[in-house]
Amino acid sequence: MSKDVKGCKEDFTIRSRIRVALGSGTQMTTRKTPATAAPGTASNPALGYLLALAAAVIWGSLGIFAKLIYAYGINPVVLVSLRSSLAFIALLISLVIVNPSQLRMEAKDIPFFVVFGFVGITLNHLSYFEALKRTSATTAVIILYTAPAFVALGAAVFFGERLTKTKIAALVMAFAGCFLVAGGYDRELISLNPAGIILGLIAAITYASYTLLSKYALGKYSSWTTVLYAFGFGGFFLVCFAGRNLIQIRDFPPVAWLLVLCLVLGPTLAAYVLYVLALRYIDAADAGIICMAEPAATTLLAFVVLGETLAGWQLAGAALVLAGIFLIQVRKPGRKLSSEEHA
Repeated sequence: MSKDVKGCKEDFTIRSRIRVALGSGTQMTTRKTPATAAPGTASNPALGYLLALAAAVIWGSLGIFAKLIYAYGINPVVLVSLRSSLAFIALLISLVIVNPSQLRMEAKDIPFFVVFGFVGITLNHLSYFEALKRTSATTAVIILYTAPAFVALGAAVFFGERLTKTKIAALVMAFAGCFLVAGGYDRELISLNPAGIILGLIAAITYASYTLLSKYALGKYSSWTTVLYAFGFGGFFLVCFAGRNLIQIRDFPPVAWLLVLCLVLGPTLAAYVLYVLALRYIDAADAGIICMAEPAATTLLAFVVLGETLAGWQLAGAALVLAGIFLIQVRKPGRKLSSEEHA
């Protein structure tokens, strides 16, 4: 596996979620800096696992906050515009104070970041939050988690990576699981919400596109810079899409503003910071696998907070998706990575 493609796959595990993402996501590494535990801090891997798990759980709350906010009649476009814009402002202020050098971007790369922000942020956030409005939080996040399968396909098409038997089996499992979660086995069930399913798949594809586009950005810039300008341009387009609908924010009740703030500070920013901290103690591949707990966290939170449940075949589908994505991301045990395979 090439160094670039490996970095792209590991980059997906962070949901943008600020999973970048945020997720719900970009690693705090570049291809020039191996994404392994920092020297001198690997003596406490338990802390790294705990931080990564905390990030996954917080990312898992994204759909829950969105559902709670929708209860106040808020337009999804308005919500994602606020999310991206506030995240951009918060990150911009932080970098100005902590590390202004991260703000530098070459003028010739502006067109790239415009496309990056539009595809990876604008289209992804619009499709995912619209899917959340039309379907359950659990179904939306499981469908979104087929994104690594699309990344593997994209890597094979665009980067010439070989599709092994294991990867092909993983892809079949992931897509079959998605079919079951979406209710494809029951015509009446899937006919109830075709738009939500289609939007969920678009979210997965655009999320995969975000990961593949990161190949270029992370070759020149840190993930902080990449996330900053992706959110900046993506947020700009979202505000344009929202247009006059933004007047809706004048009527937000205090509770709705509190939920929006939690959405921005929690699954959009805090989870990303926790993930970055986890990379000081554990390998990025291990952290990525731990972050697969995100759909499980969403499922549990959706059950407790929203009363959502999955039927028997949908549960089997969710298990298939997670098993397939695990096969795509995990390395074979005992096999030593070459220098070419490090992110």
